[in-house]
Amino acid sequence: MKVKNSRQYSVNSKQERIKNLSTVCCLRFTNNRGVTLIELVIVMVLIGIIAFIAADAMSTGFKAFFITDNRKEALDQTRVAIERMRREIRNARSISDIGTATASEFCFINTEGTRIDFRYETPDIRRLEAGGACPGGAGTGDILSTNITAFKFTNPDGSDLTLAALTTNKRVIITLTSTISGENVTLQTEVWPRNL
Repeated sequence: MKVKNSRQYSVNSKQERIKNLSTVCCLRFTNNRGVTLIELVIVMVLIGIIAFIAADAMSTGFKAFFITDNRKEALDQTRVAIERMRREIRNARSISDIGTATASEFCFINTEGTRIDFRYETPDIRRLEAGGACPGGAGTGDILSTNITAFKFTNPDGSDLTLAALTTNKRVIITLTSTISGENVTLQTEVWPRNL
């Protein structure tokens, strides 16, 4: 009977243990030829699905940004126009110095003696300033706001503004809507002229 060398036995035993361990805990490729066409197609499909989900999320973010930006621009234009009209109409000199009070035009003489005329000429609100009485026709005019889709001077009861109603109510409601790239912003304010 032959006795195995103890050293040889321990080396073989270690090699077998390492071989067994590698097969248990790791995948061993017995074939090193590369990937198959099916594996490649599956990876490409998965990458396409992930890219579609990421692109959809980014697209939603971009749309939200542009909607917010358009609304802000419309709000800024509307706010500037309505605040300027409110501030200047408050300084009307007297009821007898208001020459025109309609749904689309308001002409008056302010406390400094200057004729101010606000007109809605689609899609702009114009501010005309000149000397003389109302209505004074054309003067040096500036565009106060643009992209205005709806504008109205009204009485507190909602009817179109008239000079007769203004002498009784002593206030003007200004409503305007600005539209930029499909986004609408509507603002309304009530003005109480000081000297009426």
